[in-house]
Amino acid sequence: MDDENPCVGICIIGEDGYCEGCGRSEDEIYGISPAPAPIPASIPAKNGADGKAG
Repeated sequence: MDDENPCVGICIIGEDGYCEGCGRSEDEIYGISPAPAPIPASIPAKNGADGKAG
């Protein structure tokens, strides 16, 4: 293990959300997960200028 990493090789996340080995939270250990990608909206049907198909 390096000086900047407090990991002691006992990686057990307790009920309180903190590692029993180093005392860090899951976010501190694994980083904050990126937000999920947005779901694209449905592609609207191609309509004429009056809003009617065709």
